[in-house]
Amino acid sequence: MARPRSFDADDALAAATRVFLTHGFDGATLEDLTGAMGVNKPSLYAAFGDKSALYAKVLAAYAAQAKAAVETAIDSGDTLEGACRGVLLGAIDVYAPVRGHHLGCLIATTATTAAGSAPAVRKVVATFLAELDHLIEATLRKRFGRQLAAGAVASAAGVLSATMFALAIRARAGTPRERLLAIAESAVDTIGTVAKARPG
Repeated sequence: MARPRSFDADDALAAATRVFLTHGFDGATLEDLTGAMGVNKPSLYAAFGDKSALYAKVLAAYAAQAKAAVETAIDSGDTLEGACRGVLLGAIDVYAPVRGHHLGCLIATTATTAAGSAPAVRKVVATFLAELDHLIEATLRKRFGRQLAAGAVASAAGVLSATMFALAIRARAGTPRERLLAIAESAVDTIGTVAKARPG
């Protein structure tokens, strides 16, 4: 009979996410991971596979959470500007929390470096970006498409997506949170200009 796990898999994945976010894939050692996750190496291998397999699981979970958060924020906004502001402020809270380290986005600021030498990671990143772009545009279109001119939804979605990743990079580079918030507001103003276009 298999022995029951002595750790919570979700908590262990969350701990591994923090390690990979801090050190990147190449910089994260097995000692870093097992120490943070509270498991020994045999337990890690048994539950998650090797370091690459663990990283893939972490990326998949992070991507799913990010897409769900974006969709929820857009659905919660009463206006296009409000929805986009909610997405960007939520992203800043993740990338540069009021308390804690400003590490950016696991995918935008760490997985992209690993993607250069790891085709499997590159595929995960490319898939995530494509799916997120589609999700943003589709959700904006569902909520606000009738109010916007032809092509305006795609333009707004493009500004929103690009701003999210720019904020992630700047947060990782140490840009103060106040500056990130100002950038987000400028992007919302730009999106608001799109929203004021007369429907075509």
